Amino acid sequence: MKQYLQVATYNLLNGGRDHEAGRFRWDRWQQQMTLMRHADVDVWCVQEGKYYDEGGEERVLASAAALGAEVRLAPSAHHGCHLLTFVRGPKVRMARFFKDVGGGTFHHAVSRADVIVKNVPGALRVLNTHLAPFDPEARAAEVKWLTEYGTRHDTLLVGDLNCEAPGDPEPDSWDWLPASHYSRHRILNPDGSYGGLDKRAMHALLAAGFVDPQVQLKLPFARSCGYADRQQLRDHRSDYILPSRHLRWPLKACHVLDDSRFRELSDHLPVIATFEYEGGLV
Repeated sequence: MKQYLQVATYNLLNGGRDHEAGRFRWDRWQQQMTLMRHADVDVWCVQEGKYYDEGGEERVLASAAALGAEVRLAPSAHHGCHLLTFVRGPKVRMARFFKDVGGGTFHHAVSRADVIVKNVPGALRVLNTHLAPFDPEARAAEVKWLTEYGTRHDTLLVGDLNCEAPGDPEPDSWDWLPASHYSRHRILNPDGSYGGLDKRAMHALLAAGFVDPQVQLKLPFARSCGYADRQQLRDHRSDYILPSRHLRWPLKACHVLDDSRFRELSDHLPVIATFEYEGGLV
């Protein structure tokens, strides 16, 4: 019988922790966990799990308990922006987990979770990553570690890729972006001037076989960020779930949880993709 698996990506913004009135608060994290738990997602790939490694990974354990999930943490090489992969049983379990399959070359990391779904043979390979935020050249180099997965039958690339996709709208003007940030987002011409958005990382991934759900499903453009940062008030995509070309799990739907609750909790919105599979009752 046909069943469905939901996979999501979500950048928490500083792990959900805020510094107010001289002390740290976890109010935002609590609200995030509540909304995530009620989203009916089987696999959550989370970025910016800041401070989750402190106190014997106390926040990792608290998050797993809040979501009713099994969790693995992949340490980030910079800024404490750790990656977390949650799987929610009893339908789904983690068979294997690799903290970094990028050989230590990523600005943050790229983890791999081999996920088993009950009564379904074989594993779904879930890559969770957060590409370099400051340098298009670095992002283009990072995806060279990922393109080899593009034509597989069992892989999802999930995360905050800090890059817009081919076909996404170009800015009408650059007034929204400070000149000091041009180098993070725009093409640098040989003469030192700047061109349009640097989309090389996404071009490389799609050319290698990964599929953009927005294109495959012919969905209207939907932002995942650009509504919160005063320096970048422009609707755009940064967060993706990209199936490999021959994924044996058909992609059925993809949407962004864009509502006032989530807009208040992070500068990124969760993206959820739904995949179909054949399996027995779970």
